[in-house]
Amino acid sequence: MDSLSLYYDKPAYKWEEALPVGNGRLGAMVTSGPNRDTLFLNEDSIWSGGPIDRNNPDAYKYLGEIRRLLHDGKIPEAEKLAVMALSGTPNSERSYQMAGVLTIDMEHSGEVHCYERELDLHTGCVTTSYKAGESSYKRELIASRPDGVIVYHLTADEGPINLCCRLSRDYNNLDDEWASQDEIGFKVVTGIGIPFAVRVKARSDGRISTIGDHLLIRDAKEADLIIDIRTRFYHEDYLGESERNIKRVCKKSFADIYNDHLLEYKEGFEKLSLCLGDGSDSDLTIGARKMPVDKRLFALKNGESDPDLFALYFQYGRYLLFSSSRGKCLPANLQGIWNSSLTPPWGSKFTININLEMNYWIAESGNLSSCHEPYFELLKRVCDNGKGTAKKMYGCRGFVAHHNTDIYADTAPQDHYIPASYWVMGGAFMATHIWEHYLFTGDVEFLKENFDVLKECVDFFEDFLIKNDKGDLVVSPTVSPENTYILKSGVKGCLCEGATMDTEILMELLNGYIGACKALSADATEISRAKKILDGLPKIQIGRFGQIMEWMEDYDEEEPGHRHISHLYGVYPGSSISFEKTPDLMKAARKTLERRLSYGGGHTGWSRAWIIGLWAHFLDGEKVYENLKALLTGSTFDNLMDNHPYHPSPIFQIDGNLGAAAAMLEMLVQGRDDEFVLLPALPSMFSKGSVKGVRLRGGLELSMEWKDMKVTDWELKRTYGEKTLVTVNVNGKALKMTV
Repeated sequence: MDSLSLYYDKPAYKWEEALPVGNGRLGAMVTSGPNRDTLFLNEDSIWSGGPIDRNNPDAYKYLGEIRRLLHDGKIPEAEKLAVMALSGTPNSERSYQMAGVLTIDMEHSGEVHCYERELDLHTGCVTTSYKAGESSYKRELIASRPDGVIVYHLTADEGPINLCCRLSRDYNNLDDEWASQDEIGFKVVTGIGIPFAVRVKARSDGRISTIGDHLLIRDAKEADLIIDIRTRFYHEDYLGESERNIKRVCKKSFADIYNDHLLEYKEGFEKLSLCLGDGSDSDLTIGARKMPVDKRLFALKNGESDPDLFALYFQYGRYLLFSSSRGKCLPANLQGIWNSSLTPPWGSKFTININLEMNYWIAESGNLSSCHEPYFELLKRVCDNGKGTAKKMYGCRGFVAHHNTDIYADTAPQDHYIPASYWVMGGAFMATHIWEHYLFTGDVEFLKENFDVLKECVDFFEDFLIKNDKGDLVVSPTVSPENTYILKSGVKGCLCEGATMDTEILMELLNGYIGACKALSADATEISRAKKILDGLPKIQIGRFGQIMEWMEDYDEEEPGHRHISHLYGVYPGSSISFEKTPDLMKAARKTLERRLSYGGGHTGWSRAWIIGLWAHFLDGEKVYENLKALLTGSTFDNLMDNHPYHPSPIFQIDGNLGAAAAMLEMLVQGRDDEFVLLPALPSMFSKGSVKGVRLRGGLELSMEWKDMKVTDWELKRTYGEKTLVTVNVNGKALKMTV
């Protein structure tokens, strides 16, 4: 197998060993063994309840008092009042849920041997193969976007295929089920969630029947299970739509379904290639194929080098985004689309104080720009709902969102969790992606479509910001997600006047807004008011340890090794702190990261991914590799999915995968404003390699090769717009060229 295959030579019995497929809206994880396959089924619009207005009607009444208490240093009193006055009512949004489970039991004659399974990233297909007696068996699983179904295809050269399958849902959370001659299904219609139906249709050259709620196939050499899931979120007549689609798909052969899937899949996914090392890792091969991924991870933990495994991990990150965010669908949530629970950790929602945004850092540079579209569709709805929250809770124009949102684009504060809930920067953080998308694509129509989102966000902060005692414009109340400070008196607090991340996000937002105004020839007064806010923001300060101050005061931290590194947003993914513009702040930012890590930071996958991107911007390739290795050996399951150390046991959270993939591109190329550096933070472990199809801001695409840490060949091509003069730093030399 080549570098784009997750290959294993043993069954998967746990969800954390399972392999994923997805078409954006639909997803499945398959645990597989010779005698049983289990498919955990997902559809992105299956959530726990309906829309609700959670805006706290007393927020505006007590906002001034909370601000006064913070100003006077009465932190506990301010936080106690905030929990009552600023929390959403009720305090929680809706939760993402699994659709159901399809269990497929097999019967074989003869001993099973030669068992293998793999996920081929070239095709988006999970394949299981083995022999039982004299017969060779093969199972293929795809999630087809053209046909809107998941298909499980079985073949046997001698046969027979004998199977029995059943649909279920945790704790019997279904309302009605059916079984006909060749189909089983169920629907969920009661309660306050979105009604939906799951349907499995069988076809085969063998005998098909049902007994009770079980679907059986006997004496076959070939069989298909076609899975359709529909909800009322997308279709009012979801049952009828499901039935019609199944009938349509059943008119096609599996070969036609697969070929249509493959054509669409390759066109979208295979735009970027990456090779690390020379591909000759002979100690990691078994015959003609690579060692199984779980054994490669084990070898890496024990000191073996495996550059190709990191390239596979990178492409797997792109695969996970492509499979959970394409076409008409919701954006990738905390678990992308793959969830095995009705009550997943943190509701598997869209957490917008870092996690959702991190999911999409790879979208533009990773040549998956169209995968960004579901994110922007959600952002538009967040803007619409956030106008109501801004007015009702804060008496402000514009729109606001806090640290979470859900399928309904809810914008009221989530939880009674002081370190995170009362933070008004979520909408602004999300909105910074608008200008970034434009910089990569040059899509003027997109910018026009989304300009009002930027404007409404600026409107809110023009009203909400207040002046502190120094005359700076600050957010109040706010937090630095999700950290706790300690006053000299020993009092601990989270709420504050102004946090450094607020300033950095606002700088990014306002500069993007000014750029959008210029690109669209907007009224000059819009640029003037944005500049006025920018000029009024606090300056980023350096503290007594030589670190970037996280708050306006140089507080001690309750947890110096905290997983969030919010005050380094300006280094990455932001642009307000850099060696070129603010060398002293870059030095302090590095000190900040070193302190975090010295106290045990980076203990979650997504935090480690952010750290990799930061080390890339500090131009330290060896630290990049050290932290990439820590991510793969300490925060990664055997199926290469990100491992979050959630109590009582680790769980999958997708942002570590996607954030790390984006960070790996930062080690290969960095730049903006028509100036780019090639191999700015390349680890010596990756001294040889090549990449093709990396997208750059300004409408450029990069391909290059390198050897012995030096670029040996490179090409820039323009993807939109007129040719411009750019500067490219190659092997320490600044070259000017027109592209």
